Amino acid sequence: MEDYNHLINTLGEEEKKSLKALYEEKVKSLHEVWIEEIKIDAKHLELVNICYNLFTKSTEVNHRTGYSIVLVDPLCTLGIKIFDLMLYHEENQTAILLDAKSSISDRGTSGMVADTSKAAEMASKNKSKLEEFIGKPIAKMEYVIVVPAYYAENLRDAIQSKQANICVWAYFHDPSSLQLIQPTAEDISAQRLNGRTHTDETMRQILVKSVSAKMGALRSLPIMPTSHIFTKFEYLSQNLYVELDRLPQEKQWFEYSVVFSLLKRAYSATEFDDGDVERETKKLINSALNARLFRKINNEEEIARSEFIVNYKRNSYENFRQEYLDNRPSDKAYSEAVLEFRRIKGISSLTDFPKEI
Repeated sequence: MEDYNHLINTLGEEEKKSLKALYEEKVKSLHEVWIEEIKIDAKHLELVNICYNLFTKSTEVNHRTGYSIVLVDPLCTLGIKIFDLMLYHEENQTAILLDAKSSISDRGTSGMVADTSKAAEMASKNKSKLEEFIGKPIAKMEYVIVVPAYYAENLRDAIQSKQANICVWAYFHDPSSLQLIQPTAEDISAQRLNGRTHTDETMRQILVKSVSAKMGALRSLPIMPTSHIFTKFEYLSQNLYVELDRLPQEKQWFEYSVVFSLLKRAYSATEFDDGDVERETKKLINSALNARLFRKINNEEEIARSEFIVNYKRNSYENFRQEYLDNRPSDKAYSEAVLEFRRIKGISSLTDFPKEI
């Protein structure tokens, strides 16, 4: 933004209009990107919750397979952000790391396989950390990519082509169910050996026949540490008003501790400790202040001692999203507008354009 302000102060009126128009164009493009990111994140969280709801303790699938969810966003604190969930079987001590993909990126199925294979290597190297997080030994690790059924066979073929040690689960929308998609050119023994099916025969048979996702995408997990920042703001927005409703009308403000408690509850199934939640709380509050979604109402410099109010209209998702888009700081739009303006005008440095007299 500093370059933008410096440049615009050197321009005449017509050039100022041109630069401002470029900036508005860049903002519009960024809004489209952000809206698409928000949609993708919502679909991803939906698929993660379908898997989570199937394997939480005491569900039918948990009883039938013996596998249950033990970690959400496993190893994200170490920077390994590919895997969304970890399942664990108490008796055979097998951990299954799930990577949920609601769509295929521009890099295609090959890129997806490469990313998950790299993350699997990193997870294997950090097996002792996973054991520390869950407090149990891990004898074997398996890896799964979960995708909508439409992509499943192409993904399976890409995995087999690259000889990757990854299983494929397909999600069918109607009726809501998950199914293990096995390679066609390998027998079961080879699939087990190569990590392209599950070694636990009960698990394999149940998933090959498909399992009904009766709870669907119910948001048992409202957010994850790796969720889009808007998804986190949305969660805070909804829950802050619930908290404020419990307070008298004259005290419609909240403290740092309220946000900390909401995030600690949301991240209870992750390996986040209080220090991680504290860092996340401060980061989110600062981002909300910068985006003008929150407003500080006291003079405390320290975030942990500050008091805040929400700065947007209540109970309107579209309004909240628009507030986020309109107020999100856009240094990228400023810098891109400056670069584009300089390219069009043939300016090699900011001092080349004389201020109009």
